[in-house]
Amino acid sequence: MNLSQLYYFKKLAELQHYTNAAKELYITQPSLSDSIASLEEELETKLFVKEGRNIKLTKIGREFYQYVCASLNELDTGIAMVKEQAGGIGGTINIGCIPTLLSDFLPDAIQGYTTSKNPKAKINIFQGHSQPIIAGLKSGEYDIGFCSKYDNEPDIVFIPITYQPFVVIVKTGHALSNRDTLHLEDLKPYTVLTYRESIPIGKNILPYLRENKLNPAAQFDDELSIGGIVSSNNVVGIVAETPYLRQFSNLMRIPLTGIPNDAHLVYMAYKKKTYISKATESFADYVVATKLNLP
Repeated sequence: MNLSQLYYFKKLAELQHYTNAAKELYITQPSLSDSIASLEEELETKLFVKEGRNIKLTKIGREFYQYVCASLNELDTGIAMVKEQAGGIGGTINIGCIPTLLSDFLPDAIQGYTTSKNPKAKINIFQGHSQPIIAGLKSGEYDIGFCSKYDNEPDIVFIPITYQPFVVIVKTGHALSNRDTLHLEDLKPYTVLTYRESIPIGKNILPYLRENKLNPAAQFDDELSIGGIVSSNNVVGIVAETPYLRQFSNLMRIPLTGIPNDAHLVYMAYKKKTYISKATESFADYVVATKLNLP
């Protein structure tokens, strides 16, 4: 067994397709097949089984994948540390980020950091929702995450970075569309949509609605879903002010009073008790110093 076999196994486990994995590894498909067959022979077990034109991991293969990922992550961390010590910061930073920060906040932060602090850095961005991002931090897939804060995550450090105020959205021509501001009490006569209570932003907003005797008719996971329904119906949405809303040309966004601006915070997160590269630490420090935006 050698390192190449482990990297090949990891890539194949992630793509579950020999041809695609071989292309990304820059080797031929027969070479990949021979390497995996040799690995299975050495381990005396099947790691993959066929599923139509694709393959999937066996139960043992799934367990082995976890150990391989952990081992290769440790090795990559050691390599990065040596390179950093040998010649400047440089390094690779893997960032998991919620979609609502990808159009302005994070690109601005990365451009500023690589221009002024670390032009050698390689930064990989992975889009996702908050829970998968936290899972990626815990597994070592991501170095830093930008996401909502979840309770009962003792291994994760959450640093508040910015906020997204809540607004009312209605379609053009709605009875409320000409208002400059709105209070929750103004919405009582209307059908209201907002977020699902099972996600952090829903937990943040729903107590304010209930306090004002508003019972949402439906609850969703994101602004796209709410905006799509509001843009074609005579209903009202309560959402965070995010770039998602800009794609709806017929939506009016109206400031909402009675809810603190910091009711919905976005956090920078990282895992405790793990090696943090100089590049990651430097980027986190830069974000705190230059992008902190709290009420």
